[in-house]
Amino acid sequence: MRKKKIYTVVALIMLGMLYMMIFIFSAENGEESSQISTKVTKALLHLYYSIVGGGSGAGEQVAYLVSPVEGMIRKLAHFTEYVGVGFFSYSIIVLWYKPIWRGRLLVILQLFVSATLDELHQYFVPGRYAAFTDVLIDTVGGAAGVGIIVLWMRIWKNRNISIKSVTK
Repeated sequence: MRKKKIYTVVALIMLGMLYMMIFIFSAENGEESSQISTKVTKALLHLYYSIVGGGSGAGEQVAYLVSPVEGMIRKLAHFTEYVGVGFFSYSIIVLWYKPIWRGRLLVILQLFVSATLDELHQYFVPGRYAAFTDVLIDTVGGAAGVGIIVLWMRIWKNRNISIKSVTK
């Protein structure tokens, strides 16, 4: 029971930190947000070309690809943030809420509502806009986080079953 409580506190802290990070990113005006996205995109493209050996033309390729790739990076950031939210939310639900299928529905509802509120917040930030596609991307990302926990639990359960059968 003590481990369960400790895990819950740590997961709640991590969840709170994720929500604070999401709020801070959403509060940036359009220009600041675009500058950060451009820097991240350039850094990732430079990393990619350094790994695959882009040669002398890598700088030109990065400059050419920044604009089209930046949108994908932004959407991937949405998805990834909410993977964490789904992961921590569902891991708490698994510990405390029964029946578990209802807990999954609660987490998906929480993800949808929080993603909607995030987009609503962005609507009121200068240079930003609200997009329902971002709500869907966030919700799917959160569902992926739930899926990670479900998969992990199944693997862990099967691992314990196979260990017990070997020791008999």
